[in-house]
Amino acid sequence: EEKIAMMHGPNVCQCNYSQSCAYVGNVNATPRLGIPPITMNDGPQGFRDDQHPATSTAWPSGLAMAASWDERAVYDWGAGMGQEFFDKGANVQLGPGLCLARVPVNGRNFEYISGEDPFLGYTLAKPAVRGIQSKKVVANAKHWVLNNQETARDHVSAQADARTRHEMYYPPFEGAVEAGVGSFMCSYNKINGIYSCENPETLRHDLKTTMGFKGYVMTDWGAGHSTSIPQGLDMEQAEFTWINERYVKAGLAAGTLTEAEINDSVSRILWSMFSVGVMDEPAATWDWGKLKNNVTTAVSSREARRLAALSTVLLKNEGGLLPLKQGLRIAVVGLAGDNAVTHGGGSGGVVPSHVSSPLEGVRAAAGSGAKVE
Repeated sequence: EEKIAMMHGPNVCQCNYSQSCAYVGNVNATPRLGIPPITMNDGPQGFRDDQHPATSTAWPSGLAMAASWDERAVYDWGAGMGQEFFDKGANVQLGPGLCLARVPVNGRNFEYISGEDPFLGYTLAKPAVRGIQSKKVVANAKHWVLNNQETARDHVSAQADARTRHEMYYPPFEGAVEAGVGSFMCSYNKINGIYSCENPETLRHDLKTTMGFKGYVMTDWGAGHSTSIPQGLDMEQAEFTWINERYVKAGLAAGTLTEAEINDSVSRILWSMFSVGVMDEPAATWDWGKLKNNVTTAVSSREARRLAALSTVLLKNEGGLLPLKQGLRIAVVGLAGDNAVTHGGGSGGVVPSHVSSPLEGVRAAAGSGAKVE
């Protein structure tokens, strides 16, 4: 029972407002063995906390960091986010997002650090993971795999042969594996007609055997369709519709599931916690009371601004336009000028404590003698 309990989320209907349900994803502690709770939270742009808004930093998006082409900056980005997760009592960050931007109208492209380039994603995934995990927080590579559109994502089948997957879609995730990432999240979609979270070819063969991934695979929230442990799934979130005592014990009795497979899943979960340093911390480190902490600081705000600036690419400085001279008349064109877009929606959204619009920034840089409108 203790092993099975480590492989799924809580009964959300029964735990109310408590440690068991405090974070976006939760696995109860096993006090007898000294195993702390697993406390997971969104997302790939920083700590999302809708109950305590403006208490964490809205870091640049993954796509913005991809535009920096800067491995050191991406490490600093990961470390900055990881520290705030740690300070909020979370030991799993549900990020980085690593999918390719293959569909221009995908509303979640902002989350992904790969941009359109598999090699760029491979290169930047490594410092992102290392930065996050340097703060004793397990990184989560998502969404595995071929989750490149939001339209009909819960049932669409992405068709791709092995060569296409390995050359185009896998490299960012391979980078995460090489960096020692502790966890993966399988996606809602099907791959060649089989749901991602029960696909033995992509989970068991490609990810765990071929790539040598040592950590665990969790479902996206509600993305399970069967117990799927033999196929390569290790954990169900956010509850336990499929991975529960009833189905697991029935599988053992029927011979469709073995205890060795359960042991493998639990070992992978524990490996992630030991390798990153979660197990080195006292239990109080992962106390849900820390959710109320305001973890954004003047230092983190300055760092977020520095990293955001690195994502801005000047294509051509014709005629020495920059730096701006005093006394100019400057037009700031576009709705985003006076209405700053600081984050995307959904699991990638983080409400910042303060916002400076591009218009305000240009006015400050241009000086009092300029006319900016």
